[in-house]
Amino acid sequence: MYCQKRRNPLMLICMAVIFGIYGCSYQQNDFSNEKPPYAHGHLEKDPGPRHERLHKGENKATYDNQEDNRAFSAINKKSGVIFIEKSAPPEIQVNRPFDYLIKITNLTDERVHDVEVTETFSPKYKIKNTIPKSRKGPGEGTVTWSIGDLGPNEMKEIRVTGVSLETGDMPFCTDVTYNLPPLCLIATAVEPKLTITKRAPAEVLLCDSIPVTLVVSNTGTGIARNIQVRDTLPQGLKTIDGKSNIVQGIDLLRAGESREITFTAQADSPGKFENSATVVADGDLQAESSMITTVVKQPVLTIAKKGPERIYTGRDITYTIGVSNKGDGPAASSVIEDTIPGNATFVKAGQGGILSGNTVTWNLGTLLPRDSRKVSVTLQGRGLGKITNTATIKGECASQASATAVTDVIGIAAILLEVIDLADPIEVGSNETYEITVTNQGSDYSTNIRIACTLEDTMQYISSDGPTKGTYVGKTVTFDSLISLAPKAATTWKVVVKALRPGDVRFKVEMIEDCLRRPVEETEATNFYE
Repeated sequence: MYCQKRRNPLMLICMAVIFGIYGCSYQQNDFSNEKPPYAHGHLEKDPGPRHERLHKGENKATYDNQEDNRAFSAINKKSGVIFIEKSAPPEIQVNRPFDYLIKITNLTDERVHDVEVTETFSPKYKIKNTIPKSRKGPGEGTVTWSIGDLGPNEMKEIRVTGVSLETGDMPFCTDVTYNLPPLCLIATAVEPKLTITKRAPAEVLLCDSIPVTLVVSNTGTGIARNIQVRDTLPQGLKTIDGKSNIVQGIDLLRAGESREITFTAQADSPGKFENSATVVADGDLQAESSMITTVVKQPVLTIAKKGPERIYTGRDITYTIGVSNKGDGPAASSVIEDTIPGNATFVKAGQGGILSGNTVTWNLGTLLPRDSRKVSVTLQGRGLGKITNTATIKGECASQASATAVTDVIGIAAILLEVIDLADPIEVGSNETYEITVTNQGSDYSTNIRIACTLEDTMQYISSDGPTKGTYVGKTVTFDSLISLAPKAATTWKVVVKALRPGDVRFKVEMIEDCLRRPVEETEATNFYE
């Protein structure tokens, strides 16, 4: 800080009393060769040239100090510090008292300190009184008034009463001294200080984006300039546009200001990611944020499906579906979908499953890590064959998983054997026809059906007919195997015999097929008579 204290002599005003008022003045170049105080010549034992010119009337009262904007002019109110005005009668009489006024005005908008006015009188003049009271001045024929401080644009008056002792010109010269307010240069010392904070979520899922916010603040007292913010992301973490090194420039931050920088990152895989951000600026300013940790998690869904490997047709097929989250993140909006195959029909679904079209859906909500659920669906086969049923689990941020169960729907062959005689009773010597009918009442094909007929001694084999060829050997008619008989289908074989003797005779038939562990027997009774 630099302060300037200045004490300037303002000027001398000289007044002549005969025909009017005139002033004693000095220019800046007039008194540049003289030493202060710059008073009227009465204060100096050897007056300088300027005083001689003043008394001769060569110069008017003026002073223009061009050193700064506080220059003083005794005749110009547009510039200067102190303006002096003096007034007196145009003519005075010898030995008759008269008054004259001195007005001191502060032309500035600042307070001027320690103002003193010194008046130098002619030897032809005798002072009687002053308002305010004066004191003896520094030299012979001088008085001084201590005005004190003059406020901005303030004016004060001095009234002087005296008499002229003889005729002739009488100069009255005024000198003013003052102290200007200190001129201070204030230089402010500042210390900018940068801080940086980093914000990111502590936990996200792999499919989530990671919003990152950097806040740079100037907590100091000055301007921070040419700021550079840097955030180097850890391996496996990048911005949406593929950057791993984020650099942002800031021109300046004033004291108390902050700037926010945001970007979005994405993780390549689950894991724990840690890093911090830094900021540097001119003047070796630097700061580092605290370490920020973000854990990226991922749900892992699994599914298993169980059902019977084989089932007889017509029976319900119930499948159990179990799902689990074996990951470390929650699977929101988890859904199980089971598609009904074309060769099966929907019967029912447990645990709130809803059928829409050919798909059964279970809305599970959120599956937390290590959480599991079970549901079931019941179908029925449309005919025989393999039913392939697949279920799928889906959830947010999780890969879908599927499981399939295969059930073989099988049937049962149920064989009905019937034997009848077409004529009963029958006369000896006539022919009797026996019809052997095999009906498959079951749900599966009957295969390799074999028929064997046994004749008694009262019978003579005549012929046989049917879907397979019959062979007669030793009282037994054996038909070749019938390869298959469809469900609900029937077939008939015929055997013709001749009645040889009267009696209550029996025609015996045995049938065997692949599903039977022992033969089925059927006997038809016929009455032979004479």
